[in-house]
Parts: sequence; C-alpha cells; structure tokens
Amino acid sequence: MSKYLTNTEFDKVIKQLMPDYQIKAPVREVFGGRFAHTDNIVYGDITQTDDIVWQEKSHFSPNEVVTPVTETLFHFNGSELKQSTIDPRPTIVFARACDIHGLKRLDNMYLKNGGNEYFYYKRLRTKLKIVLLECKSSFDSCFCVSMGTNKTQDYAASVRFDDQGVSIEIKDQDLVSYFDEIGCDIEFAASFVQENKEVVCTPDSVCDSPKVIRKILTNHEMWDEFDKRCIACGRCTTSCTTCSCYSVFDVAYEENEKFGERRRQLSSCMVDGFSDMAGGHNFRNKHGERLRYRALHKVNDYKARQGENHMCVGCGRCDDRFPQYISFSNLINNMTDTVAAELAAEGEK
Repeated sequence: MSKYLTNTEFDKVIKQLMPDYQIKAPVREVFGGRFAHTDNIVYGDITQTDDIVWQEKSHFSPNEVVTPVTETLFHFNGSELKQSTIDPRPTIVFARACDIHGLKRLDNMYLKNGGNEYFYYKRLRTKLKIVLLECKSSFDSCFCVSMGTNKTQDYAASVRFDDQGVSIEIKDQDLVSYFDEIGCDIEFAASFVQENKEVVCTPDSVCDSPKVIRKILTNHEMWDEFDKRCIACGRCTTSCTTCSCYSVFDVAYEENEKFGERRRQLSSCMVDGFSDMAGGHNFRNKHGERLRYRALHKVNDYKARQGENHMCVGCGRCDDRFPQYISFSNLINNMTDTVAAELAAEGEK
C-alpha cells in the first residue's frame, strides 16, 4: 500500500498510532548544539508531523532507542532483585538507510556475538518497527555508498517528506489499518543515494588479510599526531550508530543504602578509564592508541570476525561531532594508503 497524506492527515495518523505505539524520530533540541546558539538533532518522541526533522541529518543515531544512554537494569532491596520495566507498546522509529544497517551491526554484537543474547537489548529490539526516512540527496560528510549501506529493504514502511505532506509505502500489515481511510493512493517507492561527496576506500581493498593490516597499522607512526589532536571527549562514539560499549554500576539510594538500582550506561573506548584494569593497568593510555583501536575495530577487526560487513556504516556523524575536526573518512583513507605503501615497499625489497 502506498499513500500520499497532507501534513494535517499525517497528524491524524500519528494521533491514532500514539495509544498503540511509541513514535521516535529526529527532533530539534533548540540551542543544544556543540557551539553557542546552535541546535542538536536528537531522537525523541513526536506528536505531530512538524516535530520530525527530515531536512537535516540527526547528530545522534536511532540506536539510543534500543541502547539508551542510561538504562536501569534492575532494582535491589537487600537480597531481593526486581527487574526493571519498560513501556509495553511497540516502538516506531524513523531511520535512514545507514542507520538501519547500523542496527544490524548491533544485532550481531548483542544477539549473536558469542552465541549469547543480551536480554535488555532484545526486549527493546523485538518491539521495533522501522520506518525508512528517505535521503533525497547525500549530506556532506556521508560516505554510505563506499560502505555499501546506502540501500536497504529492511523496513516496515518508508516515507518521503515534502513541505506539504508525506508519501508513504506501508509494508507491515500491522500498520495498514491506520491508513485505510485517509490520504490518496499513489505509486511510491523510496529512492536511495547513489553517490557521496566523500569517497572512502577501506584497507581490505588493497590487502585481503586482516592480520597483515593489523600488523602494519598497530605500531605505525600515523597515530602519534592524535595524541595531541584527540582530546578523548568521546563525542565520536556517542554519536556513532554502531558503538556498543557500556559500563555497569550500582546506585544506592540515600534514604537506605540497601535499596538501589543497577544501571547500564553508554561508555567508550575513547574516554579515560574505560580500559582500566585491577592493579592500575591501562591498555591504551595514549589518545592515538585509542583512536587506532576504534578505527581498526570499525574497518578491519569486526569484519574479520563477523565475515561480512565492516562495522562502520558511513553515516559521517563522527566527522560532524569531532570538536578537533578529525575526519574519520580521511583517517580510513590514510589507513588504506599506509597499508598500500607498506606492501609496495615490501614488494620492492
């Protein structure tokens, strides 16, 4: 089923959906940006069409819907534990093609990695209905075409917004009834970005051995400049659609320290203290070492283990958010050039 709805008609559909579904989409956080008098585009609840920011790329990804920044896992009362509860309604989330691929990466990490399923992720993920938010054209920092994440058919519905209304294709039969008697029938299928301004070549394009790539890059001097340039703020990872690291800690209530809750909180390999071990040992003290670890994970190690796709989906949000203007797309190309140069040098010997 495909329909065209005016903004007023789509507002009516949203109102009809709200008792049955949570609805999450990119929304504007006025003056919440990283610079003075700039906005943040984050994921939040919507109640009308005008709430949805479709003309701009969100600064944060929809993965916060299934991996909240902070999440209570359970409450404790002395020796008793009580599992936390969540909204029983399914969740409709508007997401771009790269973000839908990003959710697949998280599925691998949380549901398939090591043969174990992470309960708290699964209970949110299984309630998710994804609405593809069409990209009319590429945003400046995107490189999804290079990463093969510019197209997808994995969605319950797809939408194309314009100033007057929305074209929508509904694939999920659970949603059809909400659109039966509203709007006009049309022929519509979402289109996808075919090219980006940014073009990226990953190291496996010049070397088919992940072990060789890792050996060349692990101790290379290219990372030294980031010891000063990177400030370990973690913005690149908090905005990333595929980062899955977190920390767990207990909070005891002031009224009675035997009562409290265990919380899961987003964390990052880029921030101080994340890789600390007992005895004070730290795997990666230097900021350049942390960036190397993250970069290799995104475009080498993950694929070597999972055997299909790189973890990075080319959304470009880390480029948008880096306060020190470190370009991850340029970094990937530099990694590839370094591997190619080392292999050429070895071949000449």
